[in-house]
Amino acid sequence: MSTVNYTEYGLAPWIDFEGVGSTWQAKDEIAFTVKFKGHHCGIVLEYEQKSGKDYIAIENDTNVCITLDGDQIWFSKEFEGITTKESLSSFYGSLEYLDYDEKVERYKTVRFKARYNKGGKYDTCHRFNINIDLRQKADDGTERWIGLTIDPDIKNPPPHA
Repeated sequence: MSTVNYTEYGLAPWIDFEGVGSTWQAKDEIAFTVKFKGHHCGIVLEYEQKSGKDYIAIENDTNVCITLDGDQIWFSKEFEGITTKESLSSFYGSLEYLDYDEKVERYKTVRFKARYNKGGKYDTCHRFNINIDLRQKADDGTERWIGLTIDPDIKNPPPHA
């Protein structure tokens, strides 16, 4: 019997990285797309971004936008869309939900702020969760929702070039 307890941490609800009254400005924007689709070999989960990396690389203070691509997945209705596996609220916060689908009462996109880990070791891995709801239709036409967690990484700072 396993006795391991897993904990998920939320992002800082509102984060002002430079202190009270600052006007923090992101130097970068990252669009990270998660695709969940059927393929001839089964179900395929893919990450897509311009850099071609399968992780999010934080090289400057950044706005991160994550979009779910697929007609069966949305961000979780019950849980926060993005959580971390350790307390990282000094690096990530201000989670916003976008692209609300009224038919299923769920979101397709989230955005959050990421503070660059200045002085951190290269290739520092911040593990995070994307909490989704998978919609399945039964043979009789009824729907059911299954909660899943997708587990990509944030490298902050990324590996040295």
